[in-house]
Amino acid sequence: MSNVEADPSELMGSREKPPPTLIFGQSWATQELVESYEEKGYFGPGVCRVPEDEITPDPRNGECVGFQDFFAAGLRFPLDPTFPKIQARFGLWMHHLTPNAIVQLSKFFWAVKTFEGPVNVDAFCRLYKMHPQMRKVSFNEDPQVFSAQSGCCSFHPRRNNRTQGIDKMELSYCQKNKWEDDWEQYWFYAKIGFPSDSSLEGVYYPLAAKVEEFKHVSKAYFRRTSAGYKECYSTFSSAARVVGGRDLIEEYLAAKV
Repeated sequence: MSNVEADPSELMGSREKPPPTLIFGQSWATQELVESYEEKGYFGPGVCRVPEDEITPDPRNGECVGFQDFFAAGLRFPLDPTFPKIQARFGLWMHHLTPNAIVQLSKFFWAVKTFEGPVNVDAFCRLYKMHPQMRKVSFNEDPQVFSAQSGCCSFHPRRNNRTQGIDKMELSYCQKNKWEDDWEQYWFYAKIGFPSDSSLEGVYYPLAAKVEEFKHVSKAYFRRTSAGYKECYSTFSSAARVVGGRDLIEEYLAAKV
C-alpha cells in the first residue's frame, strides 16, 4: 500500500473524492514489538495482539484497532474513562485517529490533571474541533486511488466564534509535522477494558469497533451546564497561560536565542 500526494491542480479542480476503502494493507507490526511495549509498561500482557495475514482488520469481540506511533504520541493503557466519550461525541473510533490526534488528547489530559482539574467531555468539545485529513491510498500495481477510512482525523483548537461565545484557547502549538513513512502500516488489535458496575464481569469495552465507513462530526455539541465543565475549562485556561507545548529545542528557537 502507498500514500498518494494530492496534486495542487487537483485541489483547484474537481472536488470529487476518491471512493472509500476499508483496506489497511497487511500489518508490519510484530509480536516482538508488542512484547517490547509490554516491557515498557505501555499496556499489560494480553491487551494487544498482532494481526495474521488479513489486509482488512477484523477485530474480535471487544477489540479495536490502533497504530504503533500512537504510543510515541503519548498513548498509554489503561485510558481515562472520558477518552471513549470524547471519541463518541465526534463519531470516531480509535483507528480513525492520527498520531497528532493522540498528541492533542494527551496534552489536554496532562494539562487538566496537572492543574488538578476534572476532565470533562464538554470542555474538550468546547476547546477542540475534529479536523479530517483525507488520505489517498493505492494498492500494489492497481492505478485506482481510494480514500482511506483510517488514520485520517486529528484535533485542532476551535477558532473564535462570537455567536457561540467561543474564544480560541490552546497550549503553545506543538505537533509533529512528519511521522515515519508508512506509519499506518504498523497496526494491531487492542482489547481495552474499563470498569463497569453494570457488567457481570465488572468490565466493558467501549472502544471496540469494526472497521466500517464512518460519518464524523467536525464540531461536536457541548453543554456549558454539565457537571465539571466550568472547573475543567477554567483549569485548562489557567494551564494555557503558563504552560507551553514546545520541547526545549522549540522553546530555544522561539526565543531566538
